[in-house]
Amino acid sequence: MDTAVKRDTVTITYNGNDNIIDYRPDEKVRAVLDQALAEFHVTSNPHLMGLFTEGNVELPDGSTMSEAGVKPGELLILRQSAVRGGRD
Repeated sequence: MDTAVKRDTVTITYNGNDNIIDYRPDEKVRAVLDQALAEFHVTSNPHLMGLFTEGNVELPDGSTMSEAGVKPGELLILRQSAVRGGRD
């Protein structure tokens, strides 16, 4: 019996560099964002960063990846949010 948790991947780009990150469809966007921040070693104002689609739509931190419409293999962009006051 296979008890492995299903994981998908997305490519996240930041400052011209790409990383492939594993995620679960029911995982919160915030958790994937935190993983991306760690992967890219973002230490300056990480609370101002967000994940965006190629269409420039910011993914809501509180949604799951599937609720946000993220598909396996999709390209997401890590960049500063237009307006972000602090952590929840």
